[in-house]
Amino acid sequence: MFYECSKCKRRWQYPLSECPYCMIALDKMASKTAKVNSVMKVSIPTLLHPAAPYFVLLLEDEFGNLRARKSEKEYQIGDELNFAPNSNAVSVWRVKYDRQEAIDKALELIGGVKIEPDSKIVILPTIEKASHSYFRDNTSPEFLTALLQALLDKGAKIENIMVGGQSFGDVSAGAMAQKSGLVGACQEFGITPADLAEGEFEKIDKFEIAKKVLEADLVINLAMEKMGRAAACDNMFRVLKKENYLGQKYLSSEAEIAAALAPVLDKMIVIGEAEFVQRSNKLTTFAGLVLASKNAANLDRVFNEITQSLKAPEIVKDIAPASIPIAGRTIKEVRYRAETF
Repeated sequence: MFYECSKCKRRWQYPLSECPYCMIALDKMASKTAKVNSVMKVSIPTLLHPAAPYFVLLLEDEFGNLRARKSEKEYQIGDELNFAPNSNAVSVWRVKYDRQEAIDKALELIGGVKIEPDSKIVILPTIEKASHSYFRDNTSPEFLTALLQALLDKGAKIENIMVGGQSFGDVSAGAMAQKSGLVGACQEFGITPADLAEGEFEKIDKFEIAKKVLEADLVINLAMEKMGRAAACDNMFRVLKKENYLGQKYLSSEAEIAAALAPVLDKMIVIGEAEFVQRSNKLTTFAGLVLASKNAANLDRVFNEITQSLKAPEIVKDIAPASIPIAGRTIKEVRYRAETF
């Protein structure tokens, strides 16, 4: 995405609030094509790019804008890059400067989402600890804001969007959401966050699921990815009544619970926030990614494969990464051993 001032015609690749010369809002230049302008082969590995050789492409869009992109595949000058959507895939996309653009692209690569003005949408941000957003225990307020704006741009009505979650620990969901800045992000849009634990639950088979989730036309599992964790699966469990989840966990493994719950939540898509993520030592590192999928376990497996986690999460360790279709960037293009930083 590039941004242009309609008056002076200057362009930027990062989303300024306004032109610093003319003091007016910038227009988005959403490109549809990307042709290879030049190609460079890199044969020497580095810490952030350990898999060599790889290729660096200089791409040109229909507006004449140029940008660089790493590629596992070699292209010829004049080739056009196309990323085919796949509804069964895990999409992987880089976050440059615009989180909303990355979210839109990640969703597009898994077939997109159909939103009508009267569509009821439930967003389930990750709410785990009462901590500041820079610790990345919870979904960041910046990422939630970008998603809400993306939904509104697609035609959703703010009165039909619910942001909710619940706590499985001693600290209330409200306290964690307040500390992490998520309450403030919701209030910017006029949304009052909901505690699912205070609402009704409906029994389906062996599960007791929040009624608001079952009534929604679209449920978005907004997972804050963490290395060595199955964060998307963990967040999916938050739609269950706490006592029901603890009972299921006593009788079955989390992998079995996730496998049985996923078909019931057939209106759920997962968006993995992976721009800044926690390592196993709880310190954050930069991964610069957004992932999306209709399968929480597959998304968790792909994320941990990308970051080369020292230990695969127990819940997804038996999933073979090679069996998961990937859309957008390949695992090899964005992989690096983040535990070393």
